[in-house]
Amino acid sequence: MEEIKRMTLEEIAAAIGISRTTIYKVLADKGNVSEKTRATVMEALEKYHYVQNKNARNLAMNRQYTIGYVGFRSKSANYFSPKVRKGIDRAVKEFGDDGLNVLISEFDVEKPWQQAKEVDRMLDQGVRSFVLAFSDRQIIEAILEKLKEQDCRVVLLSRDLGKEHENYYVGVDYNKSGQLSAELLGKMLSGKGKVFIPVTAEYHDNQDIQARLEGFLGKLKEYRGCEVLPIVHGLVEGENVYKEVISCINSEPDLRGIFDLTYRLDMTAKALRDCGRCDIKLVGFDLFQEIEKEIEESTIDAVVYQDLSKQAYLGIKILFEEMCDGMIHEKRKFYSKLEIIMSENLCYFREEQ
Repeated sequence: MEEIKRMTLEEIAAAIGISRTTIYKVLADKGNVSEKTRATVMEALEKYHYVQNKNARNLAMNRQYTIGYVGFRSKSANYFSPKVRKGIDRAVKEFGDDGLNVLISEFDVEKPWQQAKEVDRMLDQGVRSFVLAFSDRQIIEAILEKLKEQDCRVVLLSRDLGKEHENYYVGVDYNKSGQLSAELLGKMLSGKGKVFIPVTAEYHDNQDIQARLEGFLGKLKEYRGCEVLPIVHGLVEGENVYKEVISCINSEPDLRGIFDLTYRLDMTAKALRDCGRCDIKLVGFDLFQEIEKEIEESTIDAVVYQDLSKQAYLGIKILFEEMCDGMIHEKRKFYSKLEIIMSENLCYFREEQ
């Protein structure tokens, strides 16, 4: 477990060798401070991303607001953790001087029971506000029941449990993302052609993937000339994805489109390239380094994108505002904006990485 905190004024004062009292004078624009010292202080405040505390009472009382983040690490989605951490770091930089600090713990996506242990460990440390990214429905439901008994605040990040749960949710409307993918592919194919859908092994345990597929199939029916080939489930490793796509290309010479639900879009694109079939339209999800070149060269024609760092930032912000300011949000579902990335606008999203 690790803890993220903002640099305090005391730490900044020690770093630049100027007293905290002098720094306060600069912040308040009072007292006799030389222009040289003032410039040194302002430069340091900018360098260390200092934002002046707007809550003087919290400063005077030295109040701390601790939020626990317990999320997963995944080999197939290795971009997830770094992007979430980027969003948490942004929240700490913005609210750290108002008393926010975040405890972070991550578990292997294939060992979901570890999440319960990490939550228990944080509970023992007095944490009562959590942002959770889960991988197993049964385990998260048991965790939420325990947290409810202890009157904890909870934000579910990136994956929801449905209307029956009262926790906050920050993430994507997965059914809508599937519909958007179908509209993209349907228009790319001019409404006709055979479509192949390879699906990850997580499908049967992951309602988000199910919702994406349901949304895609429902929307694609509007394109009457599109024929969905038998869906292939249970694809685990990248090599399995690669071989299955190759097999489909070889057995279906009239294949015109692929909707990737394996989360190994890099391997699907590699199969197209190796077969010399970059004419087949390929649509998938998310943006990570391994597929940027394939998008740039239009082997991957489009991805539907969600900004995970913004989601993580918003999840922390919602809890902090409730803890610090008593701001209770009546809205419980915060859906991320769905964006489409193609070769021509990839450069803007690369800048955000």
